[in-house]
Amino acid sequence: MKTIAYYVTDSGFGHITRSAAIISHIIENSDYNVILASNKIQNDHAKIELRKYEKRVSFINVETDANSKFIENSHQVDLEGTAENIRVYTSKLEDLIEYQYNLLKGMEIVMVITDISILGIMVAKKLRVKVVGISNYTWYNRFKNFGIENDLIEIYRTWYNQLDMLYRFELSDDMSGIDCPKEDVGLVCRDVSQMSSGDFKKLYWPAVYLSVGQVEKKKEKFKIDFPSGTVFATGTIEVEGNVHVVKLPSRLSHTQDYIAASSFALIKGGWSSVAECLILDVPFGILDEDDTEDQELVEKLFSNNYAFRTTEEELRKFHIKDMNIKAVSVNRPHYTNDANNIAQKMLRVIN
Repeated sequence: MKTIAYYVTDSGFGHITRSAAIISHIIENSDYNVILASNKIQNDHAKIELRKYEKRVSFINVETDANSKFIENSHQVDLEGTAENIRVYTSKLEDLIEYQYNLLKGMEIVMVITDISILGIMVAKKLRVKVVGISNYTWYNRFKNFGIENDLIEIYRTWYNQLDMLYRFELSDDMSGIDCPKEDVGLVCRDVSQMSSGDFKKLYWPAVYLSVGQVEKKKEKFKIDFPSGTVFATGTIEVEGNVHVVKLPSRLSHTQDYIAASSFALIKGGWSSVAECLILDVPFGILDEDDTEDQELVEKLFSNNYAFRTTEEELRKFHIKDMNIKAVSVNRPHYTNDANNIAQKMLRVIN
C-alpha cells in the first residue's frame, strides 16, 4: 500500500495536534496510508486524535529532536542545557537514520512530511523520495536566536535546505538562512465537536480557558474571583476563590472544544494554541515572559493587538471584570482553518 511517512518533532504537543489535523485531511483526500513517527508520548496522544482512521495510520516510536531545555517552572531557555541536548541528539543521528531506513525500505513510501524534525529529511533522502516540511519556525533559526554556537547548529540549516518544499504557517518566525523552496499557508485547527462545545456552553457559560504551561507547576495557587463563572484549567493548575473549576487532564485530546466554549482564553502563547483561538474567534491573553521560545510570535501578536498581555502576578490573583475589559479590547481578525488546503498541497507534491 502506498504510504506517507510523517515525522513530528517531540517538542511539546502543539506540533502533534496540528499534524493530526493535517493527517486527517490527507487520509480523507487520498488512498494513502500514513506512518506517524514521533516519541511514544506524542504518538499515544495522536492515536486518540486519529482513532477514526486507525486502519490507515500506524506509528513508529522514535526520538525526533534534540529539544530546548528550560529553566525549572518557566518558559525561559536554559542555554547550556539546550546546547548539550543538541550535542547528544546529533551524535545519535547516524544510528537513528539507519534504523528508520531499515523499518521503511520494504514499504512503498511515496513521500516524507516533517514538522520540523531533520530526521525526517535525512530518512527521505536515504529512501530517495520527496520530502516537504511544515512549521512556524525552524530549529536552526530558533537555536541561532538563543545564541547557540553556529558549529553546533549548522547541521540543521544544511538539512532544511534539502527540503523539496517548506510550507510556512501564518505568523511564522523569521527563517533567514533557509533557502529551500517555500510557500506560505494559513493557520490550522483541529475540528471542533459542535455537540461537545455546545454542551459545555450550556453547562458552564460564562467560562475561561486557562493553560499556561510550565508556570502551572509552581505550588502557588491561582486565586480567581469569577462569581457564577467557570474556569477550564489544564494540567496541574490549582485554582481557588469564588469560581467553579473544571480540571482538564494534561493529555486531554479535545482541548479545542473547551476553547470554543470559552468567553476568552489565557494561554502560554504556543503557535497551535494561538491558531485555535484565532480560528475559533475566541479572544485570548498571553502570559508575557522574557526570553521564551515563542517570543517572536508573541511580540507579533501584541503589536497587532491580536492578544492582550497578562503577567503571572495578574493570573495568580485576578478579577474577571478586569480580564474582560482586556479581552474585549483586542482585534478579532478573521481566520479560517487551512488544514484541508494544506493537505491537498502536500498530496500534489507526490504527483
